[in-house]
Amino acid sequence: MNITINYILIALLSYIIGSIPFALIYVRLLLGKDMRQFGSKNTGALNTLRIVSHEKGKKWGIPSFLLVFFLDAFKAVLAVIIATHFIESQVIAITLGTFFSILGHNYSIFLKFKGGRGAACLLGVFLYLNPIVFVGWIVLVLCFMFLIEIFMGGIINKKFFKNAVSEQIIGRMLGEIYAVWWISIFAPVLFYPALLGTILIIIAHRDRIKDQIKKVKAKKYFND
Repeated sequence: MNITINYILIALLSYIIGSIPFALIYVRLLLGKDMRQFGSKNTGALNTLRIVSHEKGKKWGIPSFLLVFFLDAFKAVLAVIIATHFIESQVIAITLGTFFSILGHNYSIFLKFKGGRGAACLLGVFLYLNPIVFVGWIVLVLCFMFLIEIFMGGIINKKFFKNAVSEQIIGRMLGEIYAVWWISIFAPVLFYPALLGTILIIIAHRDRIKDQIKKVKAKKYFND
């Protein structure tokens, strides 16, 4: 098969796999509701956590988050496995599978090109291919979220860590950008998947980033 056609087919298949809206299906089955009408209105694991926790309590919220997270992660892993089977270059295969599965997740063909924000898909690839990168990414991002929260004036108390994890989007994005550089040194084969995946994640969070910047400028970030 012509190598270019092979790449195109893998990209299309990865996109379709990534487009499967597991969170939407799960919340509809569990609660009979369209999750796009609640919370952040995206079809990802975190919004699943918010909605299910609100409706059924934390006892249901956390398991629901984990289930959807691993289903979304599985989409990207499946795309990468298929890509590596048909494409000889490991770097190209992983990059195509990762990028287009995240693209499908964020802009699902089944949801009028709307969806989630892609972090679960990227982390799934990391966990499958290099668990150390998976752990390192989480640690780096959390550190940046806590540091930027403090830099912005956050007070370390009982709510500090919860607020930083749920609201500190600028710190998270900076942490993800730094993690790409770290991955380029520690696991070069994952550099391009991490770089392109992170770009898609940042684009998906652009409204939240703008909103937090406005709140910081207006000195309202810690008053909400």
